[in-house]
Amino acid sequence: MKKGAIFLDRDGTLNPDPGYISSPADFELYDSTLLALAMLMKTDLPLIMVTNQSGIGRGIIEQAALAQIHEKLDQNLSTVDVFLTGKYYCPHVPEDHCGCRKPKSDLFLQAKKDHDLDLSASYLIGDSLCDVNAAEAIDVYSILVRTGNGIETEAKLNQDGVTVDYIGDSLLDCANHLLALEVSA
Repeated sequence: MKKGAIFLDRDGTLNPDPGYISSPADFELYDSTLLALAMLMKTDLPLIMVTNQSGIGRGIIEQAALAQIHEKLDQNLSTVDVFLTGKYYCPHVPEDHCGCRKPKSDLFLQAKKDHDLDLSASYLIGDSLCDVNAAEAIDVYSILVRTGNGIETEAKLNQDGVTVDYIGDSLLDCANHLLALEVSA
């Protein structure tokens, strides 16, 4: 039986976004990320990270360095028994007009195929307009987090009349909301 997933943005959602993170030494999680993800593991929904990493396309970061950053992420998560079912990233710059850069849906559709997911029972947590637009494009429950670019994104949404399903102050706040939804489902 197919089930939904919890899609997670990386920069600005799981960790501060200082610009391009080019080495594991530059990668640190927000203080509440581990607790929030441990809570989300209780839903039994797979946690899948989907992230734009145009630093690769710009020549700022090597694929090997990105792999090391994600290895550090996995090591941090494993300390609280959290595991990402999948990690998908777009290495392209916006000018490439690829189908995998959020808000386009290719990475989500690949995850759907890889993990036999029901997108209609899925969630997306992110801090940017591309995350909100991606959630709309794949028709999943959209959660905007006010970390990273979230406050600026919220202001833009209000200007443009765009809505999201939930806005949380932190990933922990979003996790509590999502757990309440799953319990009531």
